[in-house]
Order: sequence, then C-alpha cells, then structure tokens
Amino acid sequence: MAPDFSDFPTFFKSATTNEPFPYQVRLTTEELPQILNVPTGAGKTDAVILAWLWKRRFADEKTRKTTPRRLVYCLPMRVLVEQTRDKAEEWLKNSGLFAGTPDAGNDKIAVTVLMGGEDKDEWDEHPERDAIIIGTQDMLLSRALNRGYGMSRYRWPMHYGLLNNDCFWVMDEVQLMGVGVETSAQMQAFRKKFGIAGNVKTTWMSATVGENQLDTVDHPKPKDGFLTINLDKDDLSHQVLADRFNARKKISKCQITSLNKKADEKNYAGLIAGLLLQKRKPGTLVLCVLNSVKRAQEIYRTLEDLITEKGLAEEVKTSVIHSRFRQNDRQTKTDFLLKKPEGDKLCRIVVSTQVVEAGVDVSAHVLITELAPWPSMVQRFGRCNRYGEYSNASIEWIDVIPDDEEKASSPYDRSELEQSRKLLEGLEDASLEILKKKSAGYAPPRVTRQVIRKKDVLDLFDTTPDLTGNDLDVSRFIRDGADMDVSVFWRDVPDGPDKDLDERPHPAREEICPVSISGINEFAKKKGFRGWVWKPLEGEWHAHGEKKDKPRFRPGQVILLDLQTGGYDKNIGWTGEYADIPNLDIIKDKTISSEEKQDNDETRSFIGRGEPLSLTKHTDDVVEEAANLSGQMGLTDNEKETLVTAALWHDYGKAHDAFQNAIAEHIPNEKKASGVFWAKSGTKSGRLDCHVMMNGRKIKRSHFRHELASAMAWLQNDGKTRTDANLVAYMIAAHHGKIRVSIRSLPQEIRPNEDILFARGVWQKDKLPPIPGITPHETMLDLSPIQLGKGSWLERTLGLLEDPDMGPFRLAHHEMLLRIADWRASAKEAGK
Repeated sequence: MAPDFSDFPTFFKSATTNEPFPYQVRLTTEELPQILNVPTGAGKTDAVILAWLWKRRFADEKTRKTTPRRLVYCLPMRVLVEQTRDKAEEWLKNSGLFAGTPDAGNDKIAVTVLMGGEDKDEWDEHPERDAIIIGTQDMLLSRALNRGYGMSRYRWPMHYGLLNNDCFWVMDEVQLMGVGVETSAQMQAFRKKFGIAGNVKTTWMSATVGENQLDTVDHPKPKDGFLTINLDKDDLSHQVLADRFNARKKISKCQITSLNKKADEKNYAGLIAGLLLQKRKPGTLVLCVLNSVKRAQEIYRTLEDLITEKGLAEEVKTSVIHSRFRQNDRQTKTDFLLKKPEGDKLCRIVVSTQVVEAGVDVSAHVLITELAPWPSMVQRFGRCNRYGEYSNASIEWIDVIPDDEEKASSPYDRSELEQSRKLLEGLEDASLEILKKKSAGYAPPRVTRQVIRKKDVLDLFDTTPDLTGNDLDVSRFIRDGADMDVSVFWRDVPDGPDKDLDERPHPAREEICPVSISGINEFAKKKGFRGWVWKPLEGEWHAHGEKKDKPRFRPGQVILLDLQTGGYDKNIGWTGEYADIPNLDIIKDKTISSEEKQDNDETRSFIGRGEPLSLTKHTDDVVEEAANLSGQMGLTDNEKETLVTAALWHDYGKAHDAFQNAIAEHIPNEKKASGVFWAKSGTKSGRLDCHVMMNGRKIKRSHFRHELASAMAWLQNDGKTRTDANLVAYMIAAHHGKIRVSIRSLPQEIRPNEDILFARGVWQKDKLPPIPGITPHETMLDLSPIQLGKGSWLERTLGLLEDPDMGPFRLAHHEMLLRIADWRASAKEAGK
C-alpha cells in the first residue's frame, strides 16, 4: 500500500531525495498553468510530473477529482522520451506508486512510452486507471488527430478517445516542436469547444516559451495573458537555484566559420576536430553541437582519425550522438555522454546534434556550437557549467554562413540566425541571469503555418480510407517541413518472390532506426534498393515502387529493408550508404499484430480454451463488463444504460449465416447440431471463411462485418423508440474500428446477382434469427441507411459529431468503452 503524503514537500523529497524549489510547490497550490517558463536546469520535469501526481493522489478530494487521470508528456525527440521515462519510473518507485505494467491489477501507476518501435503494453485497455504516457510529438499528436503513426489503423479511435479526454497534456521543450505547438493549442481549444469526458488541460514548457505560437485563431491569448508560472524572488534566493542562475560561462565567437558548402566540409571537419582536441582537459567533458547529422558524423570520423594519428587514445575518448541510431547503439552513446567515468584523467569529447539541446542533464566544461536560432542557443548554453561547478567554463559559437539563398541556413530560417547573431554580438558571459536579460530583446519570428481547424478535426474523425487506400495526411499539423520520421529495420531477404515476408519476425524496438522522410526517399532512389511497407488493410508487405506511381514513403511508416541494401553503421548511425551493413543479432521472435492481419480475419473469435463459446454467453459477459466499467469510470445512469444496451446488441450480427457457417468450420461436430449460435471457437487460431449457401452453392461474403449487421438490426428494432438510438447504433458499428462514419463496399467483395444494396459482406434482405434477450423475432436487414439522404448513416453520425452534448471527443470516448468491455470479456473467456 502506497504511503499517504499529506504535504507536497514531503512527497517531493521522498520521490527525488531533494527539497522542492518554491515554484515547484506553487504548482500544487495554484491551478495548473498554461505556461511554465523557467530556465534550463531548474527542474521543470520534476515539477510538473510530481505536481500532477500529488494533485491526483494526495490533495483534497475536490482537487483529486478535477485532476485528469492520465498525464500525457509530449517531447520533440526520442532521447528525451527515454530520459523522462526513467525519471518518472524512479519517482514512482521511490513513492511506492510504481506499477510495472498497465494490467498489474493494483492501484499503482504504470509508465507507457509511445515512440517508433516501442513494444505495445496494452495501456489503452485500462482507461479507468491513472497513467503516465510519455512519447514523441509524432506519436502523440498523430494519435490525438486520429491518425496514429506506427499502429494499426483500427486502433486509432481508441487512442484518439483516450488522449482527448481526461488528460493533462504537457508539451515540453516547445522551442523544438514547430507547428506541433500550434496544433496542441488548437486541439486544446477544440476540446473546450466540442466538449470532453472528464477534464483536459495543457501546459507548455520551455526556458524560452514563445507566446505567439499559442495565440492561435481558436486559442487566442486572454486579455490578462496566459496563466504562467515564472521564477520569483523566493526561487532566485534559493541557494541551489541561485548557483545555477549565476553560473558564469565565458563566451566568444569562434575563429572558424561554417559555410554550407559541400567542397568545404572536409576542411571544416578537420578544423573543428583540431579545435576540440585543443580544448581537452583531464576529467572534463567537451561538447560540440552541430546543426546536421552529416556534419556531426564527418567531424566525429575526422576526430577519431586525429586521435589515432596523435596517439591520444589513452587520454581522450570520443563519441557521436544524434537521432538516427538504433536503440541499443543510441543508449551506449547516451551513457557515454551522461555518465562520467571513474578517475579524473580521461577527457570525453562528444560530437552531437540538436538532440542535446533540451532535457539532457549534462554539464560540459567547454561547449563549441554552431549558430542556431536564439531559443536553441539558450538551450545549448544550458548544457555548459549547468550547476556552476566550473570556475573557468567557456563557450565558443561558430558562425554559419550560407553559400547561396536556396540553402540559406539549413535547417534553420536565415532570418532567425541573423537575429541570433545580433544578440550574441558583444556577449561575454552566458550565465542564465544575463541570458534572461538578453532574451527580453528577442522577438520570435511570425511563421505562417498550416493550422488545424474545426473542419479538419471533424474530417479526421472518419478513419475510412479513400478508394485508393489512402488517408488524410496529418503530417503538416505535426512537424514543420518534410523531415519527419519513418521506422526502418532490416531482414536478410533473398532475391525472388516476397511470399514469405509476412511470416518473418516483425521488428523489436531494439531494431528500429528512425530515418527522416527526405533521407529514406533519397536512399530509395539508389539502384538496387529493396524495401517493403506493411499495408494493414491488405495484411501484406508491399514492395516500394511496385505500383506504377512509385509512391513515396510517408511519416510513421514501418519499413523493412533487405540487409544487403545496407544504410547503417553502429558507430555513426544511419548513413544511407549501401556499403554499411547492420548486424541482425538483435532480432526477436515477433509476429504480426493480430489487429494488423487481413480485414476479414476475426482473430478474437479464436479463444484457445478448448470449448467453443455461445453468442448468448459472450453477450452476457460483455454486458457484465460494460456495467463494471461504467462504475469504474463514474458514468451517469444514462451513460451506463447506453453502454450496456450497445453491449447487448454488439454481436447480434454474428447470428448471420455468413458468420455461423464460418465459425462452424472450427466447432466440433458434436456441437454443431445443438441449435446454438456460436460467438467464438475454442481453437487457438484460424481463419474465417464467411459464406452463405444459396441453391446448394457456397457464396463467399468477403470482408463480412458482423457489427454492421448488428447496427442495422438495432435501428430496425429497439432503436426505433430510443432517444439515444443513433449513439447506440454508432457504438455497435464501431466496436472493431472498421465501421465508423462511412460505410461502403470494398472492391474485393462479391456482388449480389440482383441489384440490391450491399456493403462489407452484408446484403439487403439478409436475415438474422431471433435471439432470447435481444429480440424475439427474426430481422430482415434493411441497408437503406448506407445510402445518402435523410435518415442515412452519414446523417446520423454527422449529427452526433455536431451535437453540442456529444461531439467527436465524447463520441470516441463512448466508442472506446464498448471496445474495452468486449476485449475484457474476450480475455476472461480465453482464461487470460
């Protein structure tokens, strides 16, 4: 049992072993702020996570009830996610609140990570539990927009419902997020506009928060300004903060200048490598921050050669760190950066990119950095003499001059560099105190970005792909520019047909290497490139370029590369060079997710318990779970009635001949003549061949969806008199994530001989038998709602989206609850 912490300072010290700063205490006595604006090294992460945790678990009853149950911690880069996860888990363990997994079955709290290649931990099956979700902006914002990168499309609505209701969003290091900041502000405004279940708040954090990005069309700046917490005089008089705030860092302009010119790269690398060696001192860290991965890799190679040439291997160790590494290799690099070796003779030199700008708890004696926008420079300066432990710390900044207008200041805007250059002129000390004064003269540039609007949010609610299998692109709302990531892994794939690809192990998180869109598309142009993308709708790997239009890769995709295609070196990360062949010794035996199999593969219909399960028993189980979940979530009586009713009708469509004929193939012969309608087979696995018999012939019902039949039957029966008829119908139809706003037939479906309506394996005038407890009479299905017009399915669902008492977020929340009740019943039936 977790201890009862009646006051926050005691709780904070128990979690961190440190006394809280005054502003960290204020976070628990005041409303959670919209902006937390404190300098680097002042403990923002500790403050916000532990303030939420204390408010949620140990504050007065009113505060606990109004504090959202999920903390969603959003960061711009993977390396920051891993560090934040480690801190959160440590604090929970120290407080006696840590749950190893979301299904631990106790009142403790699990930490889930959402980023490319991360193992799924079933966090979305426990909406009633407090949880900490930490992820990259790509993974979290795409899920909040109902287009979750790197996950089954049929699970998108689950995460959409969970991350837009009953959540406290923390957007950390916003100076690196670009358009993600505007998107998060707009989404917070839409949650207020459309309505939500529970409470949702957002806090934006950075040492250099720009309010302009939060002042959006639907999230305007209040007359009194955004609710903000800054350091006050009590904080600045605190000895620890005072030492950090006043720590001196001598700063000067470097004599070396960077030109964005390919011909000068080798000479530049040699000059910088030489400078880094000149700055070495025993027992210290020399940190070099570059603006591009390629430059960091080139300088690292040159530095390694120079160390060997000069015979300095015993006194200098070096490493390179950036965002294009596989997990284990990146962790080795991170450990080298963060963990000072024993003894005081060795000097570490680390060449890095922007990944060290924020959230990295490291203190260098010497910092060499290329010119970057002012907020980035402030963050980089914060990695030098972070705690005031050096009396002679120094910084040199390298001017970056573009060689032409097109390259400008890649990857930054030219005007941003010019402004930063002016602020650096004459600066001799980069202490936090002086930087704060300098920053008063910084005016963030007004950037024109595509801002998500109400129509976009409503359009994105529908997860049905278009006729070509494509979806609405959300990448423009998540990151600026084209350099967003895909997840790459390697397999040894012999030349020839690709038939066995779907049987090969899917990647473990240790194997994934994040690669920019521009990087992978450039790599794919090379002769001999062999790569495949998983297509969940078809349940197959598709070779890149096999279609006539040679499609380009898209953000969030998982890409399998042939080992001989190369592209990766464990020492320097992704190179995009065929000569660099990665090792495959980290492959784990992972198979395709059950929800990523073919569209007509009802994997949850095989429970592996030996005995088949009747439709009546499964329905009773789901109704029971729905009632239990209603109590756990604190639903109103009306909400409970809606959920339980949807649970009662959700699988009625399984009584359809197409499903019963398919499941009968997996039912023992002695059970088949019992007259029982079956919901699940007792076998562990199998495939459902949905079909009906007509005139002695077997007619396939490809892509049969029992939930469509269930929803249509509900509307024709009890739905005729219920005020919540459309909501119940939607929940029934959506409980597998495959029938939602749009209903249409698929190209592979068998067409009826006569001219009648059909969709997803269900035909007009199909019959469902009476089932005790659901309906006492036979139902002849009427599919007229799938047409356009008054009373149509589209009109009904759009009405729910535009209903001021429902809206997209609450509707997704209702949808999510029925799916979870169904999953929990299925898990118990399978003995899990």
